[in-house]
Amino acid sequence: MTTYALLRELRGVWCRCGTKKITRNTFCNKCYWSLPEPMRRALYRHIGEGYEEAYAAAAELLDQAARHASP
Repeated sequence: MTTYALLRELRGVWCRCGTKKITRNTFCNKCYWSLPEPMRRALYRHIGEGYEEAYAAAAELLDQAARHASP
């Protein structure tokens, strides 16, 4: 994901799961709290200092969980 796309997502009000989220939060509360603690902590890194990798790992885990939850 490009830096521009990450910034646009952070500024947005929709989580990747389709639920409303708070602007400047990466995910909605449900998605955020479903992540393991080290992954949640990593999302506080700055863009260019590890945020991109933290986001990619968290998004992949959330996508896997969504795929397993689908009928």
